[in-house]
Amino acid sequence: MPSAVDIAARLMADDLFRLNVVSQNLANAGTAGYKRELVATRPFVEYLQAGMPVAGAAPWLPIALPSATGVVDHRQGTLMRTGNPLDLAIEGDGFFELAAGTGTVYTRQGSFRLDGQGRLVSPAGLPVMGMSGELLLAGAQPQIDAQGRVSEGGRQVGQIKVVRFARPAGLVPLGAGLYRAGAAGESAADTAQLRQAFLESSNVAALPEMVRMIELVRRFEAAQKIVQNYDGMLGGAIRTLGEF
Repeated sequence: MPSAVDIAARLMADDLFRLNVVSQNLANAGTAGYKRELVATRPFVEYLQAGMPVAGAAPWLPIALPSATGVVDHRQGTLMRTGNPLDLAIEGDGFFELAAGTGTVYTRQGSFRLDGQGRLVSPAGLPVMGMSGELLLAGAQPQIDAQGRVSEGGRQVGQIKVVRFARPAGLVPLGAGLYRAGAAGESAADTAQLRQAFLESSNVAALPEMVRMIELVRRFEAAQKIVQNYDGMLGGAIRTLGEF
């Protein structure tokens, strides 16, 4: 069975992980399209049930304590008008598809621009994919409707590809607002609509995150005191035994 120091050490490690998650969320509270990360742990009931003895065996508890893991919250953020015709926001479920050197990646961050070749690209220069491949534009003032159809001078020149995932939890975060499909299960986003000259804001609520950070710091300090007190008790016991 874990000792008090083992339990306190695991609590401190988990709290450090949680603090990193909260810090990342706060740092990206103003980043367009950012999705906050939540911390999840295995239900304690399941943890106990895993240690239930089989018939004829002695009861025991698992030595390893439940650890925290990160889970992305894919709920939509508020849409903000920017006035930039190349800014796009997705209203509903869906992701923009980008072509990267390592394969296809996905994002909700629609702050696009034109590169030197006239391609619609992400801030990092990754081409935005249309239904028929890369999107080439003659200028930075296209008209884009809710279905993603891109027109210039009254003529349709392409359609932005938007995909949804049956299991968003299966998306693999790559950083910088990018995801790999993983086991998410890609399909067409027929219910999503695009909003031109809008960006989706982060879904981070700064005030609750700051409150959570204060709670975590105080809990970390409490666990730290447990370790310090236990160390003091152990040192006193050793000194007492040394007097005999």
